[in-house]
Amino acid sequence: YNDLPLTVDPAIEATLRDAGVDLWLARHVAHLFIRDPLVVFHELLDQDPATSSDHFENIQSTNWQTMRFKPPPPHMPDVGW
Repeated sequence: YNDLPLTVDPAIEATLRDAGVDLWLARHVAHLFIRDPLVVFHELLDQDPATSSDHFENIQSTNWQTMRFKPPPPHMPDVGW
């Protein structure tokens, strides 16, 4: 269970909590953002976060943690899982 001490970005955690995000999910995301992403593709810099999750998936997939989180793609309710 989530009993390991984590370094988190407190500003990100507070922003997520203020927006109503669950404590443990907010901590997971705030922990991801203590580092810069390993890979950034120039052609993907200008993304609309309302229609693309590429930025989140990039940092999520390049920071291996104790929990893997794969959200469904935006605007695709029938992804099959």
